Amino acid sequence: MDNVAVPLPPPGTPARLPASADAVIIGGGVLGCAFAYHLAAAGLKPLLLERRGLAQASTSRAAGLLTRLRSRAGLVQLVRATYADIQQLEGETGASLGLRRTGSIHLAASGAARAGHLAMLEVAEALGEAVVQLTPGQVRDRLPWIRLGGDEQALFTPADAFMDGYALATGYARAARQRGATLLEHRPVHQILAAHGRVTGVRSGPDVVGAPVVIDAAGAWANLLARPLGAAIPMAPVRSQYWITAPAKVFPDDMPFLVLPDAKAYTRPEGGGLLFGFREAQGRYADPRLLPEDLQGHVVAGDPDGWAGLEEGVPAFTPFCPGFEEAPIAHYISGYSMYVPDGLTAIGPLPGIAGLYSGAGCSGGGVALAGGLGRALAQVVTGSARSFDLEPHDPARFGRFDPFSPAWGQKCADARSRKTSG
Repeated sequence: MDNVAVPLPPPGTPARLPASADAVIIGGGVLGCAFAYHLAAAGLKPLLLERRGLAQASTSRAAGLLTRLRSRAGLVQLVRATYADIQQLEGETGASLGLRRTGSIHLAASGAARAGHLAMLEVAEALGEAVVQLTPGQVRDRLPWIRLGGDEQALFTPADAFMDGYALATGYARAARQRGATLLEHRPVHQILAAHGRVTGVRSGPDVVGAPVVIDAAGAWANLLARPLGAAIPMAPVRSQYWITAPAKVFPDDMPFLVLPDAKAYTRPEGGGLLFGFREAQGRYADPRLLPEDLQGHVVAGDPDGWAGLEEGVPAFTPFCPGFEEAPIAHYISGYSMYVPDGLTAIGPLPGIAGLYSGAGCSGGGVALAGGLGRALAQVVTGSARSFDLEPHDPARFGRFDPFSPAWGQKCADARSRKTSG
């Protein structure tokens, strides 16, 4: 295969839908594009339908931390697959995806955070992940802005990186097209079709595409399509937000990204400034039935400018960053991540409808997990040998629930509030 980048076609007159496909993927975020690539790599001819442009919702708003240091071996293996995919995609398309290999620092000041470090170190040792413990001086060398008390535990993962989620999604899209997948933008799916307990395809406007496999990767809107069939994906859209300071010399572009559980915060370099995110004690969820089709300009109810979240997070973060309260904020980015109550994912077959799969619900880790989840779901769909154990991610593990109820939404929002990893 020639290593030539295939440009994404510009929006225009929608292409005519084929009468059938081996599989239909609904949604062109990073997960949908990863599914398209891995199904095509497995020899299928998938069709991806995106109602707007590729990767314009949650994916384009992600912080993009590809964190290897985790407390579950299965998650580490999924992230490793994403790193492998990035190298593969660059080789196939001939285009760099802009991976930023800065390494990461996990910093613990409390006993609870240290206990979390111990669990992650045990997993890293078992899997052969390189992790180095840094002295306070070594941390300051890498993060010139940080203030330490001297007794913190700092774990450095030199192979860690971050990247733009949009770049990864479009990299998957280019490579998927080269392998024979069809990805169409501005083609909304209005209904998943089923008969006799099995999916038969999808309807887009007046057009019908027949398919024995449908993957619902429609992000915040996924349950609007699954629910009419009696299925439900165990997730809810939960607000995710971060801020970016104005450029300053104290924030070098090559500094590692930081995971700081004691402040429920993470940071990474961005445009000469510091990108940082806080996780609120009370997460905010949205009813997907009330969300607009386009999140551009959408305001999250209750805290439209993010000031409440900023004011809540600053007191715990400021001790680590002197003068932070005076740092000018240049940008505020908010969107939705699809959180599952236990903080894992909800990828796999949906019960009750054969051929229907959940491709949404990653608890804020879609960019990092895309490669592993894409490969794993393709293996399930095609019945090939499994490289990953998806049982912990089974969408059926929560039993019956109402994905639109306030109680369910709050369960999912609480999962984000408990999250301590990057």
